[in-house]
Amino acid sequence: MNWTRTILDGIAMAAYFNLFAAAVALYRPRLMFPCYPPAIIKAAKDPPTKAENRFYRLWICFGEWLPLLLYGAVSTVEGGTTGFWRLALTGYIQWMVVNVCDLLFLDFWLIQKKAKRRFIISGTEGHPGYGFKAWMKEYALPEHLLQWPLLLCPLMAAAQAGLCLLLQKI
Repeated sequence: MNWTRTILDGIAMAAYFNLFAAAVALYRPRLMFPCYPPAIIKAAKDPPTKAENRFYRLWICFGEWLPLLLYGAVSTVEGGTTGFWRLALTGYIQWMVVNVCDLLFLDFWLIQKKAKRRFIISGTEGHPGYGFKAWMKEYALPEHLLQWPLLLCPLMAAAQAGLCLLLQKI
């Protein structure tokens, strides 16, 4: 396993993930409605529409995760890593880098510090859920300290390892 390549690939994956997510959220925050704390979603005058929810699901699967999964798998195979468990560990590390960068770049710096007003969904202005402590406690920390490391990263790492094994057969 090539540690340097794994970390650098994770950083590249994180850059794609975060910049694409930030662009979508800055363009139209409602498109990212499912990524907001439940209290803000419930407080919205206009709940997310079926079209907005559908867009989010398609975008996150095919616009974010699939390209990253393919990139991670191809790069890992090119790096010469073999064996399912090494491939899975490589994928887990790459996805954890994406996770940490998402927490630090999007949730902490961009949304809470730099461009907070641009991420407010109309009809929820002044909601206490946008406060730093509330945002971190109710949304960002549970997502990035529990959901990603215990669910999403292992699933994506296993899928990426399987894809790597498939690519090695070709």
